[in-house]
Amino acid sequence: MIELKLSCSVKFLRSIFDFLLYSNLFIAIGAVALVLSNQLTVGDEMVFDNTCWFVLFSTVFAYSLLKYSREDDKVDYTIHQSWAKRYPQVFRNLMLISLVASGAFFLKMNTEAKITIVVLAVFTAFYGYLQVPFPGKKRRLREIGLLKTLFVGLVWSFTTVLVPFSGQHLATDTMVFLLLRRFLFILALTIPFEIKDLWIDRPAGIITLPMRIGVERTKLLAQGVLLLLIGINIFQYFFFYVPLADMVAFNLSLMGSILAIQPIKESTGDKWFYFVLDGMMLVQFLFVYAAHKWFMA
Repeated sequence: MIELKLSCSVKFLRSIFDFLLYSNLFIAIGAVALVLSNQLTVGDEMVFDNTCWFVLFSTVFAYSLLKYSREDDKVDYTIHQSWAKRYPQVFRNLMLISLVASGAFFLKMNTEAKITIVVLAVFTAFYGYLQVPFPGKKRRLREIGLLKTLFVGLVWSFTTVLVPFSGQHLATDTMVFLLLRRFLFILALTIPFEIKDLWIDRPAGIITLPMRIGVERTKLLAQGVLLLLIGINIFQYFFFYVPLADMVAFNLSLMGSILAIQPIKESTGDKWFYFVLDGMMLVQFLFVYAAHKWFMA
């Protein structure tokens, strides 16, 4: 009886875990965590405001559309699509809720933020859904392998930095620093996902970094971007006003990300990418939060 209860508990916890990962709630929580860490970095009080709610729901909605859309509905290309097929009603309800909530919180945002969001939405549409008439054939931007990673980094930078601070008129150097820091961080986390997607990109004829330079060099590139970011943070500390505790906390989280990238292979399971790598966004927030609570209070 005890073994049966334990088995049921494990299955329940695994179902909750899978729901968080494959419904895209986990990565959406990570996006909100990045917004909150920005608030702490610029010295603001940490507030879960309308922007945070918008980032949460819009991330769920956008990633659901991107990850579940495919040309051949008879084939489950990804584990997200398999999960959606297994729980179709849950998936449809989540999509509807995230769409309605995104729209509701969008209406509560200031004009500058709305304009930024509309521009991002147009770019995202061309990235994931609309085909652009390139010479030779029409393609979506996500099918141009070397641009895919850069695009994700840019969109995340604008969504988690520019949108939340719209209308607040931060100093230009502060805004540039936050955008650069976010872009390089997301870029480094996104590069290893090209390794995970090799089995999809090869048959589709999409040329990505691992195909050009190999898996090991792709990992080294991602880790090199993080090392560059560590150097930029140190430079920022010495030549601009950045609290020591904030710089150390951020760099410790980057070192954790470097370690998380190291064991990745082409055969690495999906959960390492969607839980460990994506989880580095939460780790970064926890380090920054701890630094501000216990060392900068």
